[in-house]
Amino acid sequence: MLSNRQMDRLINDYFKAKGLPVTPALTFEDITIVDKFSDIPTRSAIKDTRGRLAQNMYLNAPIISANMDTITESAMAIALARLGGIGFIHQFLPIDKRCQEIERVKRADSGIVEKPLLGLPSMTLKEAKSRMKLYNISSLLVVDEKTKKLVGILSHRDYQFERDESKRITDLMTRTKLVTALYDISLEKARAILSKHKVEKLPLVDKAGRLRGLMTTKDIQKTLEFPIASRDRKGRLLVGGTVGIGNGVIDEVEALLNSEIDVIMIDTARGNSKRMIEIIMALRKKFGKQVPFVAGNVDTVEGAVRLIEAGVDCVKVGIGGGSACKTRMGPGIGLPQITAVAQCAALAQHYGIPIIADGGIKNSSDFCKALAVGASGVMLGGLLSGTEETPGRPFYEDGEKWKIYRGSASLEFQLSRIDRDESDAPMRTPEGVPKRVRYKGEARFVVDELMGHLRSSMSYVGAWTLEEYHEKATCVWQTTSGFAEGKPHEVA
Repeated sequence: MLSNRQMDRLINDYFKAKGLPVTPALTFEDITIVDKFSDIPTRSAIKDTRGRLAQNMYLNAPIISANMDTITESAMAIALARLGGIGFIHQFLPIDKRCQEIERVKRADSGIVEKPLLGLPSMTLKEAKSRMKLYNISSLLVVDEKTKKLVGILSHRDYQFERDESKRITDLMTRTKLVTALYDISLEKARAILSKHKVEKLPLVDKAGRLRGLMTTKDIQKTLEFPIASRDRKGRLLVGGTVGIGNGVIDEVEALLNSEIDVIMIDTARGNSKRMIEIIMALRKKFGKQVPFVAGNVDTVEGAVRLIEAGVDCVKVGIGGGSACKTRMGPGIGLPQITAVAQCAALAQHYGIPIIADGGIKNSSDFCKALAVGASGVMLGGLLSGTEETPGRPFYEDGEKWKIYRGSASLEFQLSRIDRDESDAPMRTPEGVPKRVRYKGEARFVVDELMGHLRSSMSYVGAWTLEEYHEKATCVWQTTSGFAEGKPHEVA
């Protein structure tokens, strides 16, 4: 580990370059970004807002949805990935359900579905419907159990009026005139075949007729509809999964890898701990570089350095700043977020490791400031709460539409896990709160506002890319009256 003197020098140099005081510790309202000479004619001219999540993993929109049970499951992860960000499926689901959520994201839209959901001729309609319902699809490719050759397609029109669910799908499926293509077909040729035959699904087979994949008009259309989507090398949406630091973490990571996860977050309230370091080192020894690891939370340079030297690819920074968190009000722990992010960024930059700012983001100004002082990505919980894609049903009260949002250390959350038989741990003093939040509509409206203001901030600083924004952006310390001046106010 670096010596204290080396750390202090890196921090002092970084803070001086950013225009920040080393002390006292500052948060978002305490600073403002300084505008610079700019050659950018309009914010719409800025096209590159990529933030680095890991060594070779970039997000076109540096936005990450929080791994909270009221924020991120498959619906949110799908929505964010399509918009250029990423979601981390929370760790408070049993591992098999976490894997199912990941599979839903991977199947949501892709260039080629390499492992399409299959039916066997001997399946009953009831079994087939149950499988389709689980993955929210309306048809199955049917293959011979022994040869794996495609023998039919069970589509919605084949069973929509069938009431006898005990019937075998071999008696219902479409067998003749199946339109197929070889599995190495190009996207353009596949589109031409789908258009010519007016079909929506194109099974991909090898020369022996064995099923190798699937392309659909819906998936092809989505690649055009969401041009900046976060995708893996196979064209599928990126998704992250989360694990804690319990005894079963090795098995959980193995299961997530089998579900083809893209990045794994090791998450605990106290990231600067012996247990966390032991887990990171054990995972690296077991799995090597198969998958990037994000770890947190920490809010000091010592914590960030320990995680980095243990082998993580990204550090999550922030303690007590979340809108549903009361760690600073209870245990009294947590640095104000601007200072925490800037300090950790100074050290992480030395190692070439990106950081995520997690907590305290109330608006797009906070979002821009977190990136300006060194974060490569920003995790959102409260800002995304209440959106359509968050887990849980909306409800009406006093004529308004609401959803529930709660901290992962809240009493209500602990009780819900016990009710679902997901935890037998003793109740601990809560460090989070539950709240109702107004329904906000689709998450894309939140993302559009954040990214619009980010581009505007970059244009003020004269930065064409997020990397250049990191280099050029500087801040000044402001008074409370200076902050108040910047708010909309009445004109006499």
